[in-house]
Amino acid sequence: MTIDPVRCIALLLVSVLSVATGWQVRDWKAGSDETARLERKAEADAMARELIAGVAEKTLAAIDGIKVVNTTIYQKTRHEITRDPVYVDCRIPADGVLLINDARSGADRSGAAAPVSGSSSTSAGR
Repeated sequence: MTIDPVRCIALLLVSVLSVATGWQVRDWKAGSDETARLERKAEADAMARELIAGVAEKTLAAIDGIKVVNTTIYQKTRHEITRDPVYVDCRIPADGVLLINDARSGADRSGAAAPVSGSSSTSAGR
């Protein structure tokens, strides 16, 4: 059983044409898919541009609504000088307060023989 050479060439030609046609159809399909992808991307970009434009319009409207007001505030300063401050957390017994007041006024209590109750010589004033 021999195959005719003309028939062999015809079969070879048909197979080459089939492969070429299939290849071309695959290219068309790939191109169509790429076009569809690009169209979807363009639509998404257009939506993003619209959204950004809307935000920009609202921002410009908000900026236009800002009113700049320059005011000068006149204030008076009060200067206080406190002499001999008494701190709240300072706890001195009444006898100690008398001693401190006498010392401030310059009174001489050297003649006093009785010691101050509740204080010692090392912890005076605490």
